[in-house]
Amino acid sequence: MQSSGFQDMNRKSFVPVTAPSVWFALAGLALFPAAGFTQTQAERPQFDAASVRVNQTSDRPSTQYDAGRVILHKASIKHLVLRAWPLPDYQLVLPDWVAADRGSIGYDVSVTFPPDTTAERLELMFQDLLTTRFGLVMHRETRDVKAFEVRASEQGTRLKKAANPAPPTDFPKYSARTQDGVWHLSSQLGGAPSGLTVAGFLETIDTLRIVDRPLVDATGIQGYYDIDLTAPAEPPGSKPDPSELLGALDKQLGLKASLKTLSLKVLVIDHMERIPTGN
Repeated sequence: MQSSGFQDMNRKSFVPVTAPSVWFALAGLALFPAAGFTQTQAERPQFDAASVRVNQTSDRPSTQYDAGRVILHKASIKHLVLRAWPLPDYQLVLPDWVAADRGSIGYDVSVTFPPDTTAERLELMFQDLLTTRFGLVMHRETRDVKAFEVRASEQGTRLKKAANPAPPTDFPKYSARTQDGVWHLSSQLGGAPSGLTVAGFLETIDTLRIVDRPLVDATGIQGYYDIDLTAPAEPPGSKPDPSELLGALDKQLGLKASLKTLSLKVLVIDHMERIPTGN
């Protein structure tokens, strides 16, 4: 990712919402919320109104929401699943066709619900939407995953509380640049509200595909932090070497990553239809 200046990695238009961010610290290495698996279809709450249409344009995805409505433009299947079950990538197993369809097909989704709907109830509504409109069938299982377990270093962390925390959004906001041989990741976007959770920060690094194993948050640290991380860039990709990145995590932020085999609960999507049923 080469640039002479900051590149905004979250150009979507977001409106603050009362629901908490999908990014969360994994307590006990991420146990699933029981409600997400024990509710039967008859018991799951439903949206007051829901419209789902296929979008095969070249438009960029975007999100708008308020206290009683969510409007998604060209949302991916993965995005919809993560709204129903807010999990890190390494705890989600999707059908092969999802990756093949990435960017070529999306979905315009508009849903309404009571303004006092809780985040947990909204997740159940999206679960019902995926089940009834896409024929989603899933199961959960435990798998051994080779991953970097991240904990606070022996000397403690060097994290700085966010001075102007951003309201929770679907995805963490960050910028990344490479300049003069130095790669820089920051949670601060000019004068805009900023900050990342530790889990959201580690997820951000995962999405940049620098390290070949997921970074699993085992710190137990809550809250939002202003994060700046730098490391020497390696041409031609202008990203840091994985060892340099992991070393910077420890030295600059006090986050120690150890490669381990972890037994993690994963959500496996056994079946989904590409084309949803009609409105």
